Amino acid sequence: MSLEGIQLGQYHLRRLIGNGGMGEVYLAEDARIGQQVAIKVSHTEATFYPDSQSLKDALRLFQREARAIAQLDHPHILPLFGYGEETVNGSPVTYMVMPYRREGTFATMASTASWSWLTSHKRCYLFCRSGCGCPAICA
Repeated sequence: MSLEGIQLGQYHLRRLIGNGGMGEVYLAEDARIGQQVAIKVSHTEATFYPDSQSLKDALRLFQREARAIAQLDHPHILPLFGYGEETVNGSPVTYMVMPYRREGTFATMASTASWSWLTSHKRCYLFCRSGCGCPAICA
């Protein structure tokens, strides 16, 4: 279900800018101050989760991610502006609000010429400290 054009709290979702296994990311605008933000929304549709326990587990992981981000304070990690839960068209919507960066995702930035000296394996080691082959960084 596309959420473009809806209002989540004080945020108006403008357009989809990314998606992944756990959810979608939208460019949004804070209606009160006009600031652009990125809003990550957790998938809640039945097509993603075959049973209610799977959905509960996914939402628990999403909340855990928000808590972990909220504990971090580092110049190279985007801060968490907010977290919310609302009902849209009868479906629960859980979301995180973070700064919007015009540069795009980390994967996009890491593939630019200024990062070309850094191999995929080294990027993964530096940023997730495991060399795990995670597709978001090591692709």
